[in-house]
Amino acid sequence: MKLVRRHGASRVRPSPRPALCPAIALRALVLACAGLAGSAVPLAAEPLPALTVDFALTAKLGGRLQVEMARQGNHMRMEISNPAVPGTLLGFLNIDTRKVVLVSPSLPKMGIETDLPADFQIASLAGEGTRTGTSEVAGEACTLWQVEKAAQLTGPTTACITEDGIVLRTQVEIQGKAHLAFEVLSLKRGPQDPELFRLPPGTRTMKMPNGGGLLPSPGIGPAIAP
Repeated sequence: MKLVRRHGASRVRPSPRPALCPAIALRALVLACAGLAGSAVPLAAEPLPALTVDFALTAKLGGRLQVEMARQGNHMRMEISNPAVPGTLLGFLNIDTRKVVLVSPSLPKMGIETDLPADFQIASLAGEGTRTGTSEVAGEACTLWQVEKAAQLTGPTTACITEDGIVLRTQVEIQGKAHLAFEVLSLKRGPQDPELFRLPPGTRTMKMPNGGGLLPSPGIGPAIAP
């Protein structure tokens, strides 16, 4: 402040304001824009919905397999049908460890224990993702998730998952096109028979990498029209 005397009177002249540092001004502008347009701020990744309900379902897996799945607690049973191979391959999965015991119709008393391949984890996802919208599959509402930290196939993965953690559909992007990798055809929630999740009596288990070649490759479904 300066005291200025003019014609016997005095008044206070305000001092000039200091110039705002360009870096500070730019930061203030960015923060203001972020506050006005919150939708422009990237969404943070969240854990994918965890399974909280028992169920039985029928689904298409990849381009040629059909699978019957049932879940009780941390156990899942899979019955995999391959048109090219007679009979049904059974899989007994521990959801927590991602270990599966496979029982082939040709060796009904022998169980092969192995890690669940990534091709099959698309039906039981765990990890993180970001919400991108909503959809409906087999009459069930589900949230679309861009999967970020989970088993993926050959490209970016989008899954439609119910609020109680059931994966209803999984799409994989290959060369810029979305391909259907997994889709539920029918779903029924409710308690399951505990006997379904036990190995057949007298079954011996053997650990073997890659499932001893028992698990067929599900392949990838055709490209989905945009």
